[in-house]
Amino acid sequence: MKVKEIKNRITTNPAIVKEDDSIKDVIKKLLEDPRSRSVYVVDNDGVLRGIIPTDVILKATHLLKGKGTLKDEDTFEGITISTARIARDLMHKPVYVHEDDDVLDVLEAMVEEGFQELPVVNSEDKVTGDLNCLEVISVLWDEKPDDK
Repeated sequence: MKVKEIKNRITTNPAIVKEDDSIKDVIKKLLEDPRSRSVYVVDNDGVLRGIIPTDVILKATHLLKGKGTLKDEDTFEGITISTARIARDLMHKPVYVHEDDDVLDVLEAMVEEGFQELPVVNSEDKVTGDLNCLEVISVLWDEKPDDK
């Protein structure tokens, strides 16, 4: 099964921000659709530049609005997050899929990279949709016979 057959079933409008958007704008965009698991960062031409997963936004909220503490192994990331002011400061390198990619390859990328949602991009690396982990799981389990 291909990505184009299942994309956008859960999140129909991917959360997209510009590189220079504020952290508050990133959070507002994420909250527009509570099913979103990532915010995609694009440049002024709409080309994907990075991903901000919800766990990074959660840590940013904890550091900037909460108790401001992290586990020792998160210290470097904590410093980066605590000084973040714009989307570019929080984003991870872009990991993405294309409409003609196989769903099993998407599952592998999600597990390897630790993302619950990946953007679907066209040949110009512009976001055309996204694929939520629940879409992948539901399709893969629906295709398998019941193992009772």
